[in-house]
Amino acid sequence: MFVRVACLKCGKLFQVPESAIGTEVNCPYDNTPTLALPVAGVPAAAEPLSLDDEPPSQPRRAQPVAPPKPANPTRWIVNAAIGVVLVVVVVGVTLAVLRYGSGNISPAAWSEFTPPDGSCSIQLPGSPAEERVEPGASDTIARGLTLYTTSGWYSRARVWFGWRDLDPAWVKQAGQDRDGSITTPVLTAERDRRKDQVRGTITKEATVRFGPHLGMEVWMDTPRGKLIERYIASTDGPRPRLYFMGVEAKNAAADSPAAQKLFSSFRVSKP
Repeated sequence: MFVRVACLKCGKLFQVPESAIGTEVNCPYDNTPTLALPVAGVPAAAEPLSLDDEPPSQPRRAQPVAPPKPANPTRWIVNAAIGVVLVVVVVGVTLAVLRYGSGNISPAAWSEFTPPDGSCSIQLPGSPAEERVEPGASDTIARGLTLYTTSGWYSRARVWFGWRDLDPAWVKQAGQDRDGSITTPVLTAERDRRKDQVRGTITKEATVRFGPHLGMEVWMDTPRGKLIERYIASTDGPRPRLYFMGVEAKNAAADSPAAQKLFSSFRVSKP
């Protein structure tokens, strides 16, 4: 007969001959010596158990399955709203990135600007920075420089307006100019000066008039994009000047809203 005993180290059951009860035997599982003591309540067996067999375990009780929770309509609505907001944000950011540096100026950015001497007025987008250059020895007919410039950080567009004073002796001659032979060379010289200054390439030019005054409009390609500028020789009144105004941006054009706003808003104050 064989008697079931338990290893005092690993606790596993195995069988030994009845004659080995009370003696030291080797555990067949961990191969360590252990005292062979019968396990209470376990009947003796006619044949030893196989070492490949584990002692029978108690069957587990089936756990109750919880019923599925009902769908929460409020949470679904919240998730849908979050999804819509994310889509709107992504679209908005994408459009903002694509339009960055496009040269488009918001209509709300424009306001009327009048220089301190009150000689004229014009619409500019934002508060301009002022620059003054006193007349130099190399100046001839057009002298010195007064310049007002605005720059948009988002549109990357530059808008400017200013003037150069005209030589009084030349102004008297220009008063007799009927075909532009006296005024046109002055406008052309200013065009060339600006072309060299902005490193531009002239793509188109045209003659324009500002009331009785002769002017010139010029289109250029520059390293910053497109440039359109207008020059006007105002020879009457107490301040004879060569006025200039322009826009430089990625998409600057003669028919662009920015150029039309700038050119059409210019006014010379009456003495």
